[in-house]
Amino acid sequence: MRKRGVVLLCLCWMQSAGAAEVFRWVDNNSVVNYSDQMPVGMVKDVEQRKISANVIDAQPSYALNFAAARHPVILYSEDCGALCASARSLLDKRGIPYTLKNPQMSKSDADELNKMTGALRVPVLKVGDQVYKGFQQEMWNAALDQAGYPKSAMPGAHVAPASTSALKPAEAQTDGTPPAAPGKDR
Repeated sequence: MRKRGVVLLCLCWMQSAGAAEVFRWVDNNSVVNYSDQMPVGMVKDVEQRKISANVIDAQPSYALNFAAARHPVILYSEDCGALCASARSLLDKRGIPYTLKNPQMSKSDADELNKMTGALRVPVLKVGDQVYKGFQQEMWNAALDQAGYPKSAMPGAHVAPASTSALKPAEAQTDGTPPAAPGKDR
């Protein structure tokens, strides 16, 4: 009996997208069976059930919510090649919710980055009040660990960056010229 329950749980878990169809029936020996395929032969009490995703699975974990509330993450990045791509990939792989700011596209982001670091170089990671210049995977992981973020994303979870300015058109400076392109750490 436990095997069938485990099989049912596995079927539910494997169906991460959308609702799964599961059939329940009683065989000739009065044993309840579950399967993702319609039963054949002499069976009774066949029921077709739809099993949808668990609501809890679609929500961020408590640890993630707690860390994000105490130490929000901001990534200053642009299209700077492999370094910026690696920086975004690290945060995405760990399932970290972050705000993406593009100093090349936004004067306010450029001013904020320059005030914080003294330069317009990306990528820069801000975890709570701590600022980390340049992508260094070990240092960034240590900072995220210290802030209490989980080391990996929950299965099926996808966290898109909460971009505040990455896709905005460039804001003109007071003299009408666009903001200067920030330098890149290599």
